[in-house]
Amino acid sequence: MKWIKSLNDLKEHIFSNKERVVENKKNIIGEKPSDVYDNFCNEISEKLTDIGFRYFPSLHKLKLESNDKKYLLFVKFSSNPENVANKYIELKGTFYIDSIELKKFTKKNPLINYWNKSIIGRDLGILIDNEKGNVIWNLANENDYNSALKIIPEICKTKLLAYFEQLQNVELVTAEILKDNFDLSSPVCTTQYLLCHNKIKEAENYLINFLKKKEKLINDNYIESKAEINKNGFPKHYIMGEGYGYDIALLEKFYKLNLNKK
Repeated sequence: MKWIKSLNDLKEHIFSNKERVVENKKNIIGEKPSDVYDNFCNEISEKLTDIGFRYFPSLHKLKLESNDKKYLLFVKFSSNPENVANKYIELKGTFYIDSIELKKFTKKNPLINYWNKSIIGRDLGILIDNEKGNVIWNLANENDYNSALKIIPEICKTKLLAYFEQLQNVELVTAEILKDNFDLSSPVCTTQYLLCHNKIKEAENYLINFLKKKEKLINDNYIESKAEINKNGFPKHYIMGEGYGYDIALLEKFYKLNLNKK
């Protein structure tokens, strides 16, 4: 098991990937990495289908519906094209939770042309140790293989299912957002989530607090963006990466929110 937390960790991992490209050319004999990876994912799925997960082998993905059919939980596995038989077969795992209501709302009320369905998406490592970063297993290593085969079903059946239940509670999620304990992937997505559940005042308070929290970093961008929108109107398309100040100015104007409260 390897943890990727820092940029240096990622650089070292990428460098080791390049070394494996060279190894791959040596015609190492052994079970094909893709077969080991496929078999492992099948084994994991067998341990999770009994609690309602459905497995999609071609996608290496598991899916679970909430009882009310309003939420979807996915567990997705991925590997590495530079795997080497008997030496290195990479396994990564992520989970993400989608909301059917959020998708419907944002498609009907997009921010210009932007809609969203995802509440959260994270590496499985967060469920093992939130402080360590992303986790990678080497399935060519027997200890890693057995460790992953034991740990992944355990955390999915306990921590992930509990997390899935919590994120279906709109009041709980809203409270955590306003306490600054939880956020969707961006102010745009978080605001759309709140508006989806008719939390207009909460959306306004969230954005006001976001502006205060990051005032030194985004205030100029926010003021300039408001002036630009007031002068020229909305852009034809929503563009990510223009800055949080821009996003908040756009949200304020487009969804007619009041951010001038004292």
